[in-house]
Amino acid sequence: MRCRLLPLLVLVGCLASVARAADELPKMKFNDVKEVAPGVFFRYSAISATDKDVVFGGSNNIWVLFEDYVVVIDANFPKEAADVIAAVKKTTDRPIRYVFDTHHHGDHAYGNAVFAKEGASVVSQANCAKLLRLNGPKEFADAGKGPMGRKDVADSSLKVPNVIFDDKLVLDDGTQRVEFLFMGHAHTAGDGVAYLPKHMILCTGDACVNGAFNFMGHSDSASWIRALEKMQQLDVKMICPGHGPLAGKDLLEKQKHYFVELREQVAKGISADKSVEDVIKAVDMPWYKEWTGTTPAGDNVKHVYAELTGRITPWDLVEDFGIYEGPSPTKDTPGWKAPKRIVVPNLMPARLAELKRVAPEIEFISAKTAEDAAKICADADAIIGYSSADIVKNGKNLRWIQIGHAGVDKDLSKELVASPIVVTNLQRLNGPNVADQAFALLLCLTRDLREVVGQQSIDFAWKKPKTTEQELHGKTMLVVGLGGIGTQIARRADAFGMRVRAIDPKDMEKPSFVFSLDKPAKLMGLIPQADVVVLACPLTKETYQIMGDEQIAAMKKTGYLINVGRGGLVKTTSLVYALEKKNIAGAGLDVSDPEPLPEGHVLFRLQNAVISPHIGGQSPESADRAWRLFRENIRRFAAGEPLLCVVDKAKGY
Repeated sequence: MRCRLLPLLVLVGCLASVARAADELPKMKFNDVKEVAPGVFFRYSAISATDKDVVFGGSNNIWVLFEDYVVVIDANFPKEAADVIAAVKKTTDRPIRYVFDTHHHGDHAYGNAVFAKEGASVVSQANCAKLLRLNGPKEFADAGKGPMGRKDVADSSLKVPNVIFDDKLVLDDGTQRVEFLFMGHAHTAGDGVAYLPKHMILCTGDACVNGAFNFMGHSDSASWIRALEKMQQLDVKMICPGHGPLAGKDLLEKQKHYFVELREQVAKGISADKSVEDVIKAVDMPWYKEWTGTTPAGDNVKHVYAELTGRITPWDLVEDFGIYEGPSPTKDTPGWKAPKRIVVPNLMPARLAELKRVAPEIEFISAKTAEDAAKICADADAIIGYSSADIVKNGKNLRWIQIGHAGVDKDLSKELVASPIVVTNLQRLNGPNVADQAFALLLCLTRDLREVVGQQSIDFAWKKPKTTEQELHGKTMLVVGLGGIGTQIARRADAFGMRVRAIDPKDMEKPSFVFSLDKPAKLMGLIPQADVVVLACPLTKETYQIMGDEQIAAMKKTGYLINVGRGGLVKTTSLVYALEKKNIAGAGLDVSDPEPLPEGHVLFRLQNAVISPHIGGQSPESADRAWRLFRENIRRFAAGEPLLCVVDKAKGY
């Protein structure tokens, strides 16, 4: 009873606090404009979750008067944008220089062109700009079509943001200060908020609303909760929500509590094997009705149900790890047929139940080993977790193989490469854990932990190492391979204060935490400049022994070599020679050639070498990511959608 009572008491306290704060806030009617702080105006737009007679007036709007210009928060629809501009001109004759899209939805961004005609630049978070650029043209056109389409949209045009930020953008003229912040995927992937620290005001867009106005179709509810927790760390007294009346800071707690409790109740229903319809009926939040005047929207329940059962793409895999769709047959491909059978590893019943939820028409056949899979795959459409020449030979109907690791150099047989079978792997998903391993190896070398820990276990005494410890700050790291793992290594190196140079054959935008990004042809010129060389690339014909005699000889005498890619990237005899002669300071290897290293191998005896037995890819978190990718790709395969993490069989990665 106590476990349930404490959250209720906290919420009651929050509600009481909100009630007190509400008494101090200005009372407003729809379309009213109030100066809520010196030079800060709030326009309350019409909306109601319970009264159908209220005509939707788009989003709320806020504008801030700087000395020489005006900043408007949210562009609204075209008609309402014109109304807002007229309202702004009643408060000042200063020009509107910026309009900020808190996200890409029409009631917050489709008025951009109207503001642009006034001379305003459009500001947004990078994901918002991307969504407007990629999906915006079709969605904007659809919004103006048909009898239900908006005439103001049909008569206007789409304007994509031209001032874009990743995490933070600040406008400050000494009089006013506005901080545009990205707190993470909330209502949408590109939600931004506007924080006015001098006035302790937070303009949240639809990341926090005051009422039953949460559209969750583009949201990630778990990430939304974390984003709200970040907002709660700001020094705020007033919330200007995207919809609904002004509120105190405690509105953030209300909004967060809604998602937390919604996820809990939906998860409970899933555990009881209830259908989504039964879960909708069972959701019970009296406090929510007291707040909003209605019950949680069925679509909200459906969305969370889909999130928790794997029926929609996990946003974090796409946004945090950068995985993407690859070329693979879909239901639009001529001759495509719905798959019937998939061979999977020997899974627990709960895992099989998860797969049946996302692909109910599929027959899942369990195999304990790759040999078993080869024997039963004759009429299978796909295989999860196994790959061998026998599987390719026997699987006459195979269309897809999901490999259970990132490196595919040992899986891509000639038969598989020549076949039409699509191959997917775990590319990019092991980035955090392998990057951690790379730094564990590096720090063991630079801080001489091999000697320190070794002496402790032998002498059980306080003994300092004989060598001088090195620091990473100010050093240069060369990352060979800026994929999922290399990117995570580069992030960590930047956080250590290192200058990061990178090599990669792909054309890509240089991340802000990378000093330079070059093609492999520049490798020999960059090695002598590096204090640390980290190998994080796949093993292919082009990268085999990429660190050979010449490359290792070009390293600084004080340099370190870290290999978390594949053993074949390094010529082992050349590395042993350099370590024995102390031509380099040390090497840290999570992979080796041969692998495993034979017992008694010289590398084990060298004090300037640190070896780990290929454990970089292991962690509970990476196992969870792998499972969610398997489940998502199975859902996509059954539905005829493009697969994620598709391997280019010709290139070998």
